[in-house]
Amino acid sequence: MERVAFLIEDTGEHLGCLLNPETVVMQRSAGVEPRRSAGGKLTGSGLADDPLLFTGGGHTELRLDLLFDVDLAPASLHVQDVRQMTRPIWALAENSAEVERQRRPPSVRFVWGRAWNVPGIVTEVAERFDRFAPDGSPLRSWMRLVFVRVGQSADEEGGENYELAQRLPPVDLTAPPVDTLTVTGDGGTDRDALSPDGGEPLPEVPPGELGRLSLQAFGTPLLWKLLLEYNNVDDPAHFTGPLAVPPMGETP
Repeated sequence: MERVAFLIEDTGEHLGCLLNPETVVMQRSAGVEPRRSAGGKLTGSGLADDPLLFTGGGHTELRLDLLFDVDLAPASLHVQDVRQMTRPIWALAENSAEVERQRRPPSVRFVWGRAWNVPGIVTEVAERFDRFAPDGSPLRSWMRLVFVRVGQSADEEGGENYELAQRLPPVDLTAPPVDTLTVTGDGGTDRDALSPDGGEPLPEVPPGELGRLSLQAFGTPLLWKLLLEYNNVDDPAHFTGPLAVPPMGETP
């Protein structure tokens, strides 16, 4: 099995882990904040939930628990203190890079085979030492690390959804359709359903419908863009059905 590694983008340095983590916790927080005015939060006694402001963006982080032990290190490293192995990873949370005259943690990529390739920065790191040499040198480290994704959309090239889609069977956009799908709504707008802030009417084909259509057509919600491309749909929020389904090839 390939090992987890961190690739420092500015220098190309490759920091490999001694052992792969047993678990990876991936957490996502959407770009949502409570609505506020000059006097504080906007709310009301008759509301079940506070009004929210959708700011876009958000926060995606990975939490990893890594184990380092001098007894497990390759003999060629001549490790006598486990920190000889962990300090390069610890340094990823230091302000060792300079961007526009400001110090910041270096940009790195969390890489694990073909399945994970995530750009971001290490924002938190902690170690627990539980085995020591007679001179006090730590011999085993349980390292906990928080890695935050930055500078990338999940659907863009290099993003998580994009990378997952590359590992799915190819879709033949030139072949005759093999099925058709119905679409909720007529591609227009529901004049009675206004957006939460009282602005433009909501489209009758909501974004969540796109993933459902892709799941129904291909068994995955990640290929909705190809489904719309096959049907010459330029506006994902306004289109009519039914949709023709192209055939899929073999898994690469």
